[in-house]
Amino acid sequence: MAWMMLIIAGIFEVIFVVNMKLSDGFKKIKYTVFTVVSASLSFFLLSQALKDIAVGTGYAVWTGIGAAGSVLIGMYFFHEKKSWKKLFFLSCIIFGVVGLKLFG
Repeated sequence: MAWMMLIIAGIFEVIFVVNMKLSDGFKKIKYTVFTVVSASLSFFLLSQALKDIAVGTGYAVWTGIGAAGSVLIGMYFFHEKKSWKKLFFLSCIIFGVVGLKLFG
């Protein structure tokens, strides 16, 4: 159950970051509210997951999900630059997160 909470926390981190971008510097109230709510849910779920998962592993997985998800959404929905180097290092993050899950 802790790992499921951690994965959901990572997803809410991605939602948090996307809404922060869409808030236009917190000028758009709807996206600002979504930012605060999704960040709060992400931190809460992370705190619950860390009751059973080592802090280093949990934090690394949480930030890895957030980083990888944010990069992918940025490339596909916000038309940010795509390159083989960016995709290579993104895959390094993903393999690192999987490795921490397997051996953490």
